[in-house]
Amino acid sequence: MLTQEEYQQWIKYVRENYFSLHDVIVKDISNWRHRSMLARALMRIGEYEPAIELFKSVVDIDVNTEEKDCFTLSEVEDKVWCLKELAICLWCTTGKRSEALKYMEEALTLIANYPSQFKFMDRREVWSEIQDFIFFTSKRKSKNR
Repeated sequence: MLTQEEYQQWIKYVRENYFSLHDVIVKDISNWRHRSMLARALMRIGEYEPAIELFKSVVDIDVNTEEKDCFTLSEVEDKVWCLKELAICLWCTTGKRSEALKYMEEALTLIANYPSQFKFMDRREVWSEIQDFIFFTSKRKSKNR
């Protein structure tokens, strides 16, 4: 996991060179949802290694599946998004399908077991994107399988 100093340096780097990141969504390294937001920002700018580190810090988080707030991204949606993007980052950097697939399958399990509708993501679209990834990576020849 990144240190507090490294975390803050990445926030500053993104803000100064790419786009605004408001403190309310990234400031607190101890908040897994803040780490997920910074990880997604880093992925968007091609900084895969710190993004992977932050995404991996979210993998073992137990999410609240009983959320009632209809105005924010649910914890399940957030974690599904993180797992999907972690898999993509890993695939892009290592080409190892088996490692990436583990996280895509975990995302599919979360989707399948979540009793409520997603609020901000289209559940069927995410499912389809994951299935496309699985299919695409199965067709690509890789010696790192």
